[in-house]
Amino acid sequence: MQIEPNNIYNIDCIEGLKLIKQEIDLIVTSPPYNVNLGDNKYNKNPYDLYNDNKDHKEYIRWLSDIFTLAYSKLKSGGRVCINIGDGKNGAVPTHSDVIQMMCDIGYIPMTTIIWNKNTISNRASFGSYLSPSCPSFPRGFEFILVFAKNNKKLQYKGETDLTKEEFVEWTNGLWTFAPEKRQKQFGHPAMFPEELAKRCIKMFTWKDALVVDIFNGAGTTTKVAKDLGRKYIGFDISLDYCNIAKERLNDES
Repeated sequence: MQIEPNNIYNIDCIEGLKLIKQEIDLIVTSPPYNVNLGDNKYNKNPYDLYNDNKDHKEYIRWLSDIFTLAYSKLKSGGRVCINIGDGKNGAVPTHSDVIQMMCDIGYIPMTTIIWNKNTISNRASFGSYLSPSCPSFPRGFEFILVFAKNNKKLQYKGETDLTKEEFVEWTNGLWTFAPEKRQKQFGHPAMFPEELAKRCIKMFTWKDALVVDIFNGAGTTTKVAKDLGRKYIGFDISLDYCNIAKERLNDES
């Protein structure tokens, strides 16, 4: 198989990354959070193929294998944006383990953005209510971890489509926008919204860059990349998700 830009591939991301010949400018992705999706109290909808319940150390090793390979495919100065959340209401510091893993691989940390989803009012758990016995801390936010290869500065000059207003607002490390509300419509249990992909793509690439999502799911990254005039590649092991992602490429909404 030959991997070409502006396509979505029903393939494991490790195999897909091995086949990419063109250097990648930006990876925007959200790996499974390893929170037993589909069988936890907050989300009863599982992935259609992936088992979201690995041993934590095994999970980090799996991600390390993927992002080590991704490192070899990035341009010098290329970036990676990882949307991730912690497990068990913060008791499992997944984002911290991913930061350490990425640094061990050789990535340069650029920033950690807090995505405030404005969902804290909907929390359903307090742990030991009105008691210090064992309080719980539901998460109304997630993280967007940003890394670079070799250099924080892009190594070539291109054309930007950032407006002044966008740049000023988005360089604030606290991003506030709602989570995706169309998960049932697209048949995927863990989607991030188009706003997240848009901000990452416009903030961290020139126009005409190659943007890759290694866990493409229902195709938010690839759709937004196309809308913004970037080249794109998406990988996912689910044929159903790939078909949904391909349909969204022609969706004007």
